[in-house]
Amino acid sequence: MKDIKCTVIQDLLPLYVDEVVSDDTKLLVNEHLLTCENCRDEYEKMKGTLYVPIENKATLFSQLKKQWNRKKWLLIFGSVLTTTLIGFALFSFIFYYAKPIPYTAELFKLEETADGKLVLNYFGESHAGTHSTHPLEVEIDGEVKKISLIYCVKTIAHSPTSNFLREDKRIGPERLELIDSETVDAVYYGDFDLDKVTKEKEQTWEELLQQMTLIWER
Repeated sequence: MKDIKCTVIQDLLPLYVDEVVSDDTKLLVNEHLLTCENCRDEYEKMKGTLYVPIENKATLFSQLKKQWNRKKWLLIFGSVLTTTLIGFALFSFIFYYAKPIPYTAELFKLEETADGKLVLNYFGESHAGTHSTHPLEVEIDGEVKKISLIYCVKTIAHSPTSNFLREDKRIGPERLELIDSETVDAVYYGDFDLDKVTKEKEQTWEELLQQMTLIWER
C-alpha cells in the first residue's frame, strides 16, 4: 500500500480536499504527500480551487442567488433614490431658485393713483414674485423720511426670456401695489436684506440705499 501510484493519489485528491474520504484513505494520502513532492504540489493547487461536495452544491448556489438578489434590489433602490433626489433638486432649482430682476426704465414704471396709492407697473413677460416692505422711517441727509423698498424676482420657470409654464396673455403690464404707500416719501428698487441693517448691523442704511435705485420720491 505504501507503493501506491501517484495517479491513484491524484484521483483521490479532490475528495481529500473536500474532506469526504474515509479515515483510512485520509491516512494513506497523508503518508504519500509526505514523501511525494509532485503530489504535494498538486494538492496545494487543488486547495486554491473550490471543490463543492455534490450534496452542498444546491445550498451554496441558493445562498449565492439570495446574495445576488439582495444586491440587485439594493442597486435598484439606490438608483431610484438617486434619480428622485436629482429630480427634486432640479425641480427646486427651476421653480424656487429666485434671482432678482434688475431695474430698467423699460421694465418698471411707478405711478400714483387718484387715491394716493403707489403702483409699480411691470412690463416683463412674467415674474416669480415680489419682495416689498411697509413704509420705513429712515434718516436720509439729516431728514427722516418714510421709504418703501421693493424688487421683483424670477426663476427659470418664470423668466422674462423663458416662460414655459403658461402662455402670457395679459393685456398691459402687471400691476404691483405698494403696501401702505399713501404716506411714502420715496421708493427704492433693488435687492435688500433688512436683517443686515436692523439686526446684524453688517450694513448701514446709507450703504443699502446706495446700492439700490431711487425710482420715485414725493
